[in-house]
Amino acid sequence: MMLWYHLFYREEVAELCTPLLFIGDEPVARMVARACYPVSFFLILSGYGLSYLYQKGRLSVKSQLRRLLQLYIHYWVVLLIFVTIGCFINPERYIIDPIHLVANITGLHCTYNGETWFLLPYAIICLLAVGFIPWLFRIDNWRKVLLFVGGYALCFGAMKLFMALFFSETLDGTHIFIFILQVVYVIVNFFYFALGVLLYRLERHLLTLPTNRVVVMALLLLIIVVKSQFKVTLADGLYAFVFIILFLQLPIGRRTGNVLENIGRHSMPMWMTHTFFAVYLFPDFIYGFSYPVLIFLVLVAITWLVSFPILWLSKRIINQVAN
Repeated sequence: MMLWYHLFYREEVAELCTPLLFIGDEPVARMVARACYPVSFFLILSGYGLSYLYQKGRLSVKSQLRRLLQLYIHYWVVLLIFVTIGCFINPERYIIDPIHLVANITGLHCTYNGETWFLLPYAIICLLAVGFIPWLFRIDNWRKVLLFVGGYALCFGAMKLFMALFFSETLDGTHIFIFILQVVYVIVNFFYFALGVLLYRLERHLLTLPTNRVVVMALLLLIIVVKSQFKVTLADGLYAFVFIILFLQLPIGRRTGNVLENIGRHSMPMWMTHTFFAVYLFPDFIYGFSYPVLIFLVLVAITWLVSFPILWLSKRIINQVAN
């Protein structure tokens, strides 16, 4: 979903490739991309996963810092490899000076790979989760409803602030703009994370839902079609929440499960590298495969293959740091 979204969400997608299917004047590939916004999915699943760790007694500031250090080591390895290449291929974008280096290394302002903007807000959310998850597990049912409504209202307000800042000519690109933007990112994305904690708490009830496969698949298709028709950013969290609940009702075969697990093990470097190929360094090569499905499969294959040496090198560095 993440790779498809970044390949085909742009308005000029029909100029970049050769879509075969249109509804009106709009390529179906771009419409599907609107239903693939990955951040809300990832954060809901993160909220679920960290809730599991909390229940097992494995959630602490120390464990979170260790996880985040490993995440950043992978990120730094990717930067080292691809920014070095970028200095030769696209030197105008890859400016090497102290300010740009610090901003990108920390994730405060990702000018080298804009799609990794998510890194620092996610790190902050993971640390906040240490105190937030136990609190959410202690509240009763009616407070959960209030939390949901209040979180959505906060998400709405933060998005409005984001849009106001994004189009502000006076603040755009300034240090205060970058700082406020990170705050907004954390507020908005923490709402998605809270939905993941709620999903974990509701799991026992969700597993008892009727699982008529035809009905579930029809509902899943319906919400995908509805989401693909509308550019309602504020609905992303609710859409992803319902999508996951419906998806959980579907049986996953062994072969499909093995494929998904394999991609899951490689998903972090695939996220960190795919836009280097598709946007910043080799877009002509990627979109040169013309047809959306073929473009997508090529990008999946390339980023999956590249992930092997990145994971290998990162693991060696992490082992050295740990020792």
